[in-house]
Amino acid sequence: MAEINLQQLLMTLSSCLDFDEQGINDHHNKVCQISLSLANQIGLNQQDKNLIGTAAVIHDIGVTTWGERDVLLNFEVNNPWDHCISGAELVRKYSLLEPVSDVILNHHSNFAGGNQTGLARGDIPLASRIIHLADRVDVLINNLYKMDKPILCYVEQIKDRINSLSGTVFDPELVEQFTLLSQRESFWLDLIAPEVSKRIKLHDFNFTISVDKNEILQLANMFADVIDRKSPFTYRHSRGVAGTAVLLASAMGFGENDLVNIQIAGLLHDIGKLSIRDGILEKPGELTDDEFTEIKQHTYYTYHILVDAGANNEIPQWAAYHHEKLDGSGYPFHLDASQLSLGSRIVAAADVFTALREDRPYRRGMERHAIEEIMNKMVHRSALDKEVVRNLFGIYRQLDDYFISLL
Repeated sequence: MAEINLQQLLMTLSSCLDFDEQGINDHHNKVCQISLSLANQIGLNQQDKNLIGTAAVIHDIGVTTWGERDVLLNFEVNNPWDHCISGAELVRKYSLLEPVSDVILNHHSNFAGGNQTGLARGDIPLASRIIHLADRVDVLINNLYKMDKPILCYVEQIKDRINSLSGTVFDPELVEQFTLLSQRESFWLDLIAPEVSKRIKLHDFNFTISVDKNEILQLANMFADVIDRKSPFTYRHSRGVAGTAVLLASAMGFGENDLVNIQIAGLLHDIGKLSIRDGILEKPGELTDDEFTEIKQHTYYTYHILVDAGANNEIPQWAAYHHEKLDGSGYPFHLDASQLSLGSRIVAAADVFTALREDRPYRRGMERHAIEEIMNKMVHRSALDKEVVRNLFGIYRQLDDYFISLL
């Protein structure tokens, strides 16, 4: 068993859900902060606040594209249900987060009813009602506040809009408590402060839980699902890399703990790709120089997201160095052979192997001889490790069986 700070982990990983063309917009952390402020305002206990904080910080986990997220950042959304259903189904698969599945499912439910779930008024989970209100408050802030004048100048406008929907869209009792809360200037100023996540009061949402390796892998698998849904062309890619890395590392003598770590690294190696525009990831043809330059940032974000999430040193390095090369010509850190551990070399080879074996929009997945030829050329160019590639093709039948199991 190990102990993890679930709050720190989820808040950091959820930041990857908030990438847009300006960087990270911090929507999930802001919704979390507003939700917890409301929870305090109405006197909820710590257990309830932990549930609300957990759900709030991943409430839009069902969103798959930047375009879908942009629609949700409009105050009025005609059909919010797809991402609610998708998000609930996703977290329901994992025992650590299953308790928040119904909260996520209902976080766009209108108080008066007419919802796809059939729920209305008090039958809607309280946590969902709180997050719904918090979510729309942050959307109003995002739409109105352009730094042309202080956020406090917009408070009355935001309050009026929320109050106009009391009893129909929002729980009137929560609207009343929000109105009281909004009288505090500090509430609004905290929301626009840099690194808003650091202002979420630790006593409101801060808990450490004991987890076994399977539960840690559950969380990694959940975010692998989020990553791979980003593009239909790379569906199951993260699991392909993770499985290849585990089989290869086992063949090269890794122990049990390191095998778990390299599986996590493989599952999350592309988490930084959530920073890349949809059109680039889904482009069927060759990338332009500018587009490839944008792609290069994804491993940088992978590294820092995993470091900030509290992962041990090996996992961020093994995950993020998969485009580094032994001669130092890779990206984004330009590390050379003296700085690349065996785990990093294994994940790099696993990533190449998986990409070549997968179907892509412009070609079918390659057969062994073609993959082996390409990877051996990469060894010759000092892009991949010779011994790692040799061991990889030594277990090709195992790898073939594994990829068949993913279908």
